Order: sequence, then structure tokens, then C-alpha cells
Amino acid sequence: MKKFPYLIMLAVILTACSDGGTPTCVGPYGSCDFGNLTPDKDRFTDAAANSNKKVSMMIATNDAQINKYIGHKLRGYSAASTLDYADVAQTALNIASGGNFADADDETRRAAMYVVSPELLDACGGATNVMSCVDDWRANNAELLKNRLTDLRAHADKLDISDIDFTTAAGTDKTLKFSVDANGKITGVTVDDTEYARSGDGTVFTNGNSTLKYTSGATNSDGILDPKLGLSYADFGVYQITTDGVSGPQIAFAGGYDTKRIGETVVQQNIETDIKFSGAAVGTVTNGGGKQIGIRDDSTTLTFAKDSGQSTLTAGFDNWYNITVTKDMNDTTANIVFSDYRGTDDFKLPTDTVSGTADMNMGYYGANPATGIPTEAAGLIRYENGDINMDVAFGVKR
Repeated sequence: MKKFPYLIMLAVILTACSDGGTPTCVGPYGSCDFGNLTPDKDRFTDAAANSNKKVSMMIATNDAQINKYIGHKLRGYSAASTLDYADVAQTALNIASGGNFADADDETRRAAMYVVSPELLDACGGATNVMSCVDDWRANNAELLKNRLTDLRAHADKLDISDIDFTTAAGTDKTLKFSVDANGKITGVTVDDTEYARSGDGTVFTNGNSTLKYTSGATNSDGILDPKLGLSYADFGVYQITTDGVSGPQIAFAGGYDTKRIGETVVQQNIETDIKFSGAAVGTVTNGGGKQIGIRDDSTTLTFAKDSGQSTLTAGFDNWYNITVTKDMNDTTANIVFSDYRGTDDFKLPTDTVSGTADMNMGYYGANPATGIPTEAAGLIRYENGDINMDVAFGVKR
């Protein structure tokens, strides 16, 4: 009886982590933050991933992390030969996602079935027609399979965060890039060929007398990364460099995994109707005097129109304007509309300004790009009008 409330609370937490099979957080013991609860001691723990989640909610998995996870999941399993854990991981992902796993050798396939569920191996390991048996098992265990797919995508899908060049400020060539150690932990960040080393498990990176503060847009008002705002395959936000105690401007950034990106033409071809995303937008407005204010909206929406292929973003900043930004498919130039100014005269656009042209650099992403249906999007918007410059990064998900 004492365990009943714990189990209910644990189920709620795990449900909150699932996003249609797409993981949004990996905290202690491979799940969301358990607060004061004590999770299952046998649950998989990835110290590098847990450390990385203090910087970004993105999934970041290298070979070492995948090997550790697969080794953990194969406890109690006896292989007839040496296994390639990377092959086992990919086969398990294919099985759990409904993909093709016919090319896997028998031992890899059996190990992968065990990783998905020991019950699956018991049911189908000795079947005459393994593919048909697995299909039937998947149909009869849809909820279990959904949870297993979420876990596999968080731990078994190789995604090297150091491969991403995060774009900083739409329309510029400057990039931000992470570095990781052999265990997959984020250890540094490079901007303009200057590398800053990570301090502990925090979001501050240092180089001599300079520090770089990385702030993901998924960070809430309490300074904590929020799974409700975090993306799995992209990130967005602002960073700021301070040298000798003097803080530079905040710079907006956004980017994601090329392997998870879905082209807008492909999206239009595969969706059945308009799709809508929600999330956050964060950035800055700078005036001619060099003054800068931060702007943020946690009720940002993005709509992709099936018929026209247009992407339309709406955001409302309580210390600036409401904006509506619309761009055509595969274009980087957008129309921006302003309304309801709520700031000071220092950052107000010329009186007759109601619309204009902005740069919009964005991407759609999904756990399984082959479907052509995205689960999230991220990007940058830049608008310039005389002395007023706006740079906004946004991240949204379905």
C-alpha cells in the first residue's frame, strides 16, 4: 500500500516525458527529474547525458553511451558470439519503430529483440517466420512498444551534438559548436574559432579572462531547463560573452541535427492538413545607442500550411511588439507584421512601421525523417529598421 502513491506519481512523470515516441528529457536514471522520489535502482543511468541536459534538452549520444546502454539492456542475455552493440542498437530501433530489420544477422536480431523486450524474444526468438511474429507482437503490445521506442530514441540513436553548427543571428556566417569528451559529455563550446571550456556541469564556459554563458530557450523563469519547452533534435536560445567583467551583447542562436531535418517540400508532400507547433521565442532588440533589451514569449506558435507551404510564426513580447512572421516554402525572406507596442521609446520602430521584410532561417525536425512528418522546429529571425535591430531564436514542437 505504501508503494501505490509512488507508482502513480512515477507513471505521471514518465508520461510527461513521452512525446509520441520522441524523448524530451533524460534526467536521473534515464528519465525526467524525480524530485525527492527514489527511482528504480536498476534503471539505466547515463552520467554524460544527465550532465548535458543541464546545458540543452537535446538528445546527445555517442558510441560510448550507446555501448553502455546496450550492455545494460543485455544483462541476463547470453550471446552465442561477440556482438556489435551499434548494430544491436540500430536493429532494436528498427524493430521498435516498425522498420525493416531483415538484414540483421540472427544473433544481432535476437539480441535486439531482447533489448526491445525479453518477452519479445521469448515469443518470437524461435518462430518459423520471425518477421510475421514480430509484427503480431508489435500489434498486441502497442503501448509497451511506444514506451520502449521512447527509451531507445533517447539512448540508442547515435546523435553527436558536436556535429551541429548552431547558427547565430539569421543572415550571418557566425556559428557556435560544442565539443564532447570520449564519454559523450559536453566539455566546451567554440565561437569564431575561440574555444571556451565548460566549468563543471554548468552552462558557463571559460577562456582565460572571458566567459561564455549559454542559455537554452528551454530555460524557464527559474533558470531551470523545462521539458515542456525543450526540443529533442534542435536547440535555440542566446549566449553572452563577458571579458574582464564587461558583458557583451546577447546573441541569438538556433540549430539542429541534419540527420533529423525534414525539408519543407517533403513536409508538404506528407502531411494531410495544416500542422501547428507551440513553444517559445527568445532574443534581443538593440538600438542605435548600443542599448539592448531581452525579449521572450512562452506562447509562441508556428503553423505550416499544407496548401501553400507557408510557415507562419506568431509571438507576443510583453516589453516590445507582437509579431507575425510569414515565409514561403524553401525561402529565407519573410514578411513581418508588428502590433501592440508595449515598450519604451528607446526601442520603438518608426511611427509608420506596421510591417517589413525579415530574414528567417529555420528547420523542421523529426525522430523519423523518412515519414516526412516533423515533430518540432527551430530557427532564427532577424529584422533591421534604421537603428533598431531584432534577433529572435525560436523552438516549437507538436
